[in-house]
Amino acid sequence: MRSVGIDIGSSSIKVVEILATNKRLSVVKFFEHPLGLNPAFDPEIEILDFLKSLTHSYDANSTKIVLGLKQDFISARFKTFPFQDRLKILKSLPFELEEDLPFSTENAIFDAKICRYTGNQAEVLALASPRHRITGSLQRAKDSGLDVHILSSEAVALANCIEDWADAPPAVPALPILSESSDLDSSPKKPIQILIHIGHTRTLVLAFSENKLVGVRSLYWGAKNVIDGIVRKYEIPFIEASKEFQTKAFILLNKDQASYDQIVFSDIISNQIKEFSKELRIAILEFQAEFNADFQGIQISGGGAQIQNLNAFLTTQLDLPVNR
Repeated sequence: MRSVGIDIGSSSIKVVEILATNKRLSVVKFFEHPLGLNPAFDPEIEILDFLKSLTHSYDANSTKIVLGLKQDFISARFKTFPFQDRLKILKSLPFELEEDLPFSTENAIFDAKICRYTGNQAEVLALASPRHRITGSLQRAKDSGLDVHILSSEAVALANCIEDWADAPPAVPALPILSESSDLDSSPKKPIQILIHIGHTRTLVLAFSENKLVGVRSLYWGAKNVIDGIVRKYEIPFIEASKEFQTKAFILLNKDQASYDQIVFSDIISNQIKEFSKELRIAILEFQAEFNADFQGIQISGGGAQIQNLNAFLTTQLDLPVNR
């Protein structure tokens, strides 16, 4: 069976083709289609034209299409249920999430990703999206002639690169019950590893505990923020600034031997990353409060993570070890 994953981003459409055999999965093709940067051009037309071209490349009878849904359209909350039955969990989601969602539960579609079982309980990453966001994505695919088999959350799809996704959720003994007088410091800490995926206009911040996704944040910041800073400083077109970013972006950790031009260029980027770090710190503090986290470190990925020395600079900004 052949599976084709399609990720429609703000700057490009990425497609990966995977072939499944009895013994293994193989990535057989990957390509990226840049979207036009001309603001006068309707990107929706370009997206539809590209998706229509894919219909001629794959046999619908032997190919499964997996389409990504932007994380901006999804709310994710970590919940603990006093039972383990998945159907019962799904039925309980609208009630459990009613006060947490920024949209009406009556017009939402829900799903649940079980992280692990603790005694008779289930720790769950609950997901909800407005119905019109899901129907809109499916309608776009239908207009292009694509028959979508799976519509996946960006964060959950990215987590598949880290999780043992083919295995059943782990089961552990029940956690000790804390008294009402117990404070946060005396409660057991949850080991948390953070993955920061920096895209063109958005950044995903994912929290993992024992290689299981437990938390998601979507930040309105991406590589475009840095490119816009280059545009303003040098007064050059966006496309030219984008090429400069892709080929030369760096942050100087030591300016002693650097030229004036190198220092100016580095400062443009580092100033933008400092603003980005403020948003990251807020997300990290939220994870700290939610999980009483013991942070194990941070990993960065995505196109925006290719800035030279970015990991070392973020380490100083966040006071946590950051690596690609």
